[in-house]
Amino acid sequence: MAAVPHDVSDLYLAPVLLGIDARIEKYSELDADALAHEIALEGDHGDWTREVREAGLLQAVSRFVETHDWELSLDSRGIRLTHGTHTLVLGIPPSFEAYLSSSSAPKNA
Repeated sequence: MAAVPHDVSDLYLAPVLLGIDARIEKYSELDADALAHEIALEGDHGDWTREVREAGLLQAVSRFVETHDWELSLDSRGIRLTHGTHTLVLGIPPSFEAYLSSSSAPKNA
């Protein structure tokens, strides 16, 4: 049985997904150095651990997107959006995993 929306945040799922997906598409077109540079611009971090990169990536893909209380996190399959008991995952390109696994600071940062 299909779940029905429980509140206004549930009704905003489609625009949130479209916004996040557009940002993923934008960043997926960048080479490794440009991706690292663009994500570094989204935050002011001096430590380039995986945790910092994950936070920067999530911040970058959600920038300019009103998430309406949908929370983003990284999942083994991509970016997970969660609101209450509702959850789904948007896939990410291999370049995102390469960025997250890198241990060096962006060249242009």
